[in-house]
Amino acid sequence: MALVTGASRGIGRALAVRLHQAGMRVGVTARSAEALDALAAELGGEGDVLALPGDVTDPRAVTAVVETAERVLGPIDLLVNNAGAAEPHEAPVWESDPEEWWGTVTTNVLGPMLYVHAVVPGMLARGSGRIVNVNSLLGVWTLPTQTAYSVSKAALAKLTAALSAGLAGTGVLAFDYSPGRVRTELTSDLGDLPGARDDSWTSMEQAVDGVLAIARGRLDALAGRFIHARDDLEILVLRAAEIAERGGRVITLAEAFDGDPLSQR
Repeated sequence: MALVTGASRGIGRALAVRLHQAGMRVGVTARSAEALDALAAELGGEGDVLALPGDVTDPRAVTAVVETAERVLGPIDLLVNNAGAAEPHEAPVWESDPEEWWGTVTTNVLGPMLYVHAVVPGMLARGSGRIVNVNSLLGVWTLPTQTAYSVSKAALAKLTAALSAGLAGTGVLAFDYSPGRVRTELTSDLGDLPGARDDSWTSMEQAVDGVLAIARGRLDALAGRFIHARDDLEILVLRAAEIAERGGRVITLAEAFDGDPLSQR
């Protein structure tokens, strides 16, 4: 069974549809009960789709969503932490509204943490499961604006890395997955990126394909690492051992020069 957060629109909605088409039972959660009910009706599943309204930043709501999903649909095999937010106004840090700034960070970091906290114990007990944290290259790039979104996605990448390290050998795997620039309401809120080209957009189909590949176990060798929808996934899998040896696809401190003592600590 798959549980998808932020499933009322955009990538989350497309993911829910595709996972259901692939034969999975799907729990969908977001704040909008009406939108979730419409999605469940569209999918028309006979007991294999469940709408679960809730706020990802509310611990009690998260617990209720997970407990209900597992009671009705069965154990969660795939958790997709897709729910996300961007600050409504682009500005440098000192001009940002602190409440809006922190609200974005809370949604993008606390939300996934709460779902990990609620779902992982069951996965550990069963000895299997996959967690996909929907990330962004804005968590890697340094920009003068969109700082709340950027900071939160960088933090999410470190959360994934720490989670993956803690889960080593348990059969439970965590992934950072960037769907790229897909045309959604969120990317409209983020605005244009410096140097972005028209061909830098990712299709919704391509964005969803990567999560489906993770769900099917094709990318297990890349657990704990940053995967992008526009990667050649087969090449990444073939070079997984090399990527691990080089410490690739994780956020880390760059070596300033050969033998930099700080990078050795």
